[in-house]
Amino acid sequence: MMQPVTITNLDRLLTALIQARQRGDLHQVVIDHLPSGPGDDHTFGTRTDKGTFKPLIRFRFDQQLPDNYADVLEQHGYHVEVVHGDHMA
Repeated sequence: MMQPVTITNLDRLLTALIQARQRGDLHQVVIDHLPSGPGDDHTFGTRTDKGTFKPLIRFRFDQQLPDNYADVLEQHGYHVEVVHGDHMA
């Protein structure tokens, strides 16, 4: 009997990053923009050539990622930079 395939949020994140890399929108650094308040989105993105933040994938506050997600991303060749709140300098 075949088991149903479960797509996790980590799978969704990796797929979005792979697609962004294929489009040329992402090279190595993934910016993890943590929510600034309760109920805010958890957003992953990159910096544009002009230094602005470009979102690639968003998760609602109730969509959990595993605690080791940064390690998994680094195993796939991405460097994770964490940014808190509205500080996107």
